[in-house]
Amino acid sequence: MKKILFLFILQAAVIFVLRAQPVSDYTYKLDNGVTVKMERCWNQVWVQQDYSAIKAGDQNPMSVTIRTLGDLTNGSSFKLMRSGKEVKTQGAAPGTYDLKLAFKLSGKPGTLSFVVGNVLIKPKTKTAVTVTLYDYQILIAESPASNNGLSFFESKINKYKGNTDQTNSIGIPKYYEKGKHDQDVKPVESPSKTSDKLKPGVYDVLISLGISGQTQKIWLENFTMKPDVNYIVTTNLNGGVVAYAGGGSIKQMHLYPAGTAAKQTGTASPIKALELYNYENVSTNNACPPGAYDVLLSNGNKYEWRKNFIIKTGSKTEIR
Repeated sequence: MKKILFLFILQAAVIFVLRAQPVSDYTYKLDNGVTVKMERCWNQVWVQQDYSAIKAGDQNPMSVTIRTLGDLTNGSSFKLMRSGKEVKTQGAAPGTYDLKLAFKLSGKPGTLSFVVGNVLIKPKTKTAVTVTLYDYQILIAESPASNNGLSFFESKINKYKGNTDQTNSIGIPKYYEKGKHDQDVKPVESPSKTSDKLKPGVYDVLISLGISGQTQKIWLENFTMKPDVNYIVTTNLNGGVVAYAGGGSIKQMHLYPAGTAAKQTGTASPIKALELYNYENVSTNNACPPGAYDVLLSNGNKYEWRKNFIIKTGSKTEIR
């Protein structure tokens, strides 16, 4: 999957709707009981629906192609639904349906599921539905330890699988009583910004991740912590990295949807309403979601465009 170019323009980092295909009932749950929820993160679902004349003898009026970016799933299935009941795709009558998708997670065992609405089957027509999923992978390593009866929790952020560089990507944890998010529970000890020792119990854990001036919130709800156990939680962003490598005195990189530069007339300048991400430590490996971008470079006084860069999951893109 890493070698396939997905030329999608990323908008706000939330589950969203494309071409009137609503995505609902998005559920990300691990087999150990932890429910994963995201706020202002990069996770997205893309849905495309295309139509063609159905071939003679073809009894299946719909085909479904499912893709996942990065390392997240190792299997998927779907059901065609109408009025809450499953309908066989073969011989399905013209009408509007829901598509229920389920994915088996490849990290910590669990499932991810959601429903795509407004799937349309037309008379004498083949409907081709393409669903692309992008989300973070949660990895939890547990090991016995001598913690004087306490639980140890540590948060790590990997920009993509195999990339353990924590530069510019620090996930700071906080702990709350299950279902109560008004006041956090203070750890007994805090060896570092990203690790704590706390009393055993069931917590809702909030990992706050700051990238490009934005704070992403990753909730691990219903997380059971046992005494004398270390929990190392790694969040794999399944992203790519971008860095400026052109020399000179460039101080900032601003990322926009591909095609933005061509629409701007006159002197290159920031377009705040369209800006997706910006980075000040331009020469370091900055995490970024996959997509197609125009990059606006600044030395503090002057701006220059670099057009149509593709950032892929699991690889580095250099801007010159």
